[in-house]
Amino acid sequence: MKKNHSFDTDSEIIDVAYRTISDAEAMQAQQTAQQPTDADEEALEELAREVMLDPERCFCRNCGQPIYKNASVCVHCNYVVNPQALREGQRLVRARRDKYESNGVIKVFRFVRKYTGIDLEPEEQKKRWAVRPQNYHYQTSGKVYCSNCGCVVDPGASVCVNCNYVLNPLAVRRAQIALSDKQAKLTVGDVLRSLLIPGAGFKVFKKYSVRRPQIAKPSLIGGLINSGALAGLALLAIRWLGWF
Repeated sequence: MKKNHSFDTDSEIIDVAYRTISDAEAMQAQQTAQQPTDADEEALEELAREVMLDPERCFCRNCGQPIYKNASVCVHCNYVVNPQALREGQRLVRARRDKYESNGVIKVFRFVRKYTGIDLEPEEQKKRWAVRPQNYHYQTSGKVYCSNCGCVVDPGASVCVNCNYVLNPLAVRRAQIALSDKQAKLTVGDVLRSLLIPGAGFKVFKKYSVRRPQIAKPSLIGGLINSGALAGLALLAIRWLGWF
């Protein structure tokens, strides 16, 4: 029994998909949702101010309810907030459940229950390791909320207009690169390199022909001039040496 107690202690984990707000907070949020529209908006604004001051809380993108930042799934609507964390949590839970199923004491308990009908397995353990299928979903429905301030945002927004929180870092980075390419200007150094260094203009054109045409086209012209000048010098040298 001592070995079994040690195993129970080791297996006392909580599914990361349900590490969200407490029952009291969930009940309070449910009661708030049943209030009239004006009171609901005031409560949401007050809650948003609270969450902005608490670094451990944020909002669900799908339903706008408050959740902890380490949550992988919203407990209110089963929206997958962090797919990678959910997969890791499910892998961990499966590994712990397999360890529990392979425990010798549990096997003995189930053998006794199968042939005698006497259930010796603790009810708490059965509930803890029972499979709980959930209807997880990855797509938002209806309005989309900022995960930082809880305000409604455009579904395709990369930055929240209310708190400037970056909702999609990859999209923001792409936009920054696109803006940088659009504002890039041809410099004297680029022109001189294209005219004086063989092949430099062609390399610049190949690299920036799509992203920075305002630099790529002049560099191509400089590369052609450089190539033409080199070809002319080569012909003069051949004629001077009498090889042609």
